[in-house]
Amino acid sequence: MNAPRPTPWSPPINELLPHTLFRLAAQNPSATYVEFPNDPNRIEDGYRKIAFAEVANAVHAIAWWIEENVGKLSEEEKTGEQTLVYMGPNDIRYAVLCLGSVIAGYKMLFPSPRYGAEALVKLIESVDAKVMLTPEVPIPVVEGVLSKRSMKTLQIPGVEQLLKSAAEPYPYKKTFQEHSKEPLICLHTSGTTGFPKPILWTHEWANSAGRSMNLDAPPGYDLQEELLYSRKEGRGRRMMLLFPPFHASGMIGMVLFPLTIGGTAIYPPTWTTPEAGVEGALKALDVIAARDGGVATDCVALVPPLFEYLGKSPEAIRRMSQRTRQVGWGGGSVSRAAGGSVAAQMSILNSMASTELSIWPTIRPSGTDLSQTAYWEYTTFHPASNIRFDTVSTSTDGTTLYEAVMIRNNGTEHDGYVQPIFSIFPDAKERRLGDLFTQHPRNPEQWKHYGRADDLLVFLTNEKFFPTAAEQRIASHSGVAEVVMVGTRRPVASLIVRLEDGVQVSDIWGVVEDVNKDSPVYARVGREMILVVGEPFPKTAKGTVQKKALLEMYEKELDDLYAGSS
Repeated sequence: MNAPRPTPWSPPINELLPHTLFRLAAQNPSATYVEFPNDPNRIEDGYRKIAFAEVANAVHAIAWWIEENVGKLSEEEKTGEQTLVYMGPNDIRYAVLCLGSVIAGYKMLFPSPRYGAEALVKLIESVDAKVMLTPEVPIPVVEGVLSKRSMKTLQIPGVEQLLKSAAEPYPYKKTFQEHSKEPLICLHTSGTTGFPKPILWTHEWANSAGRSMNLDAPPGYDLQEELLYSRKEGRGRRMMLLFPPFHASGMIGMVLFPLTIGGTAIYPPTWTTPEAGVEGALKALDVIAARDGGVATDCVALVPPLFEYLGKSPEAIRRMSQRTRQVGWGGGSVSRAAGGSVAAQMSILNSMASTELSIWPTIRPSGTDLSQTAYWEYTTFHPASNIRFDTVSTSTDGTTLYEAVMIRNNGTEHDGYVQPIFSIFPDAKERRLGDLFTQHPRNPEQWKHYGRADDLLVFLTNEKFFPTAAEQRIASHSGVAEVVMVGTRRPVASLIVRLEDGVQVSDIWGVVEDVNKDSPVYARVGREMILVVGEPFPKTAKGTVQKKALLEMYEKELDDLYAGSS
């Protein structure tokens, strides 16, 4: 079991997160900060609980190491202006580098190693980073980056060395009041429609994100996020996170989750495919349950491709339901077929998060039974989110799509809470979020995420179609590994599809026909307009498809496909 934690949990309001870590480590040194496999390639070797005191020690150790190896900055230079780059395996060093670089006066950039060297170089150049930090064995893409950009390269200490070194506390006297505008970390956009661009989280942003997860619910409602933690019990929820450490979700899980709401993130073994990810998580849950007895975690959080795989496997759902109380997803929409299959056997945690906002504060009517299958698709946003829904389009079947627009709070309501996105865009009065929703037909306060505004297809006829639901229905077929609909600047719709081994187009044509029946004429896919490919689709940091890169990859084949159809 976890070591005792403060009861109730005291969120770090107006406190720099390094100070939060050091305070909690002094108060509860043996409390579990995070859990990682002892060997990410051999889950049967069990899990290691890393304590708050160990993480605090490692943060001090890496700060001293940065000062000695990268360079000692004067107090006036310790503004976070200089950026260090790191790409490595999924371990605690991401959290340690994030906080340790800050107290040494720098900031980290954690790029996704899933992007090619060209995209990574453009991202690194945009923040003028000159130092590349690597683990013991640099990941392959680092060599490609260094061949295109000259950088000082340094190997950081290993996990055990950082956790066990007897580091003196690194001097850090900054206060939130004086330094809230300084950076905490540099992340980046997903790169779905182009090269990734940097996004800066400041200490002010982190403070607002922490407050987002600690808002009080309106009368008659509970916080949806109470499923992730319980302030009343003082017991942080235990969540297995199948998200990459370099993405915003990784920093939320490895830094914000333990420090702002007292939760414990548990990381799975290494995985490369949805099947391996789900199977690895199930094995890890078995190992934890055997160690602790009973239910292994409160929630398992998946990226959409893993959730879709889970939804296709009744046996995997059955096993998952025995080891965790809820399953959730983040990073994009999931199909009704997958969600319905999972919801029929276990509770689903439907929450939203983004790089600009962290976890969106949501609520649910008090006493809501989360095992109700019909509830899983919909979300009710906290009034403090202050979201306006603008009409985007109405389809022939009467379905209206709305785009979420966040209105800046005036700072007088909700105890002065202002949403995190306005720390990134401080001059904005409102911000279009690019997320599309449909409204519940009977309950107007409930909203279902439909997709992203930049997924819109605009045909040569100037007719428009949002393909998300169609793609999800086709992808739910057991023979489909991946699928993307094409149509922008084209006369008709087509599909790029990767099929499972041994599957033919004829095997999936039935589901395509069913989707066609519910689509406008210009968005219906002819049998001759299906391009079958063999390579996995290029992915963003959160596991979704890089559509622009995919279209560029198969531009010639698509041109030939359309030329043949004409």
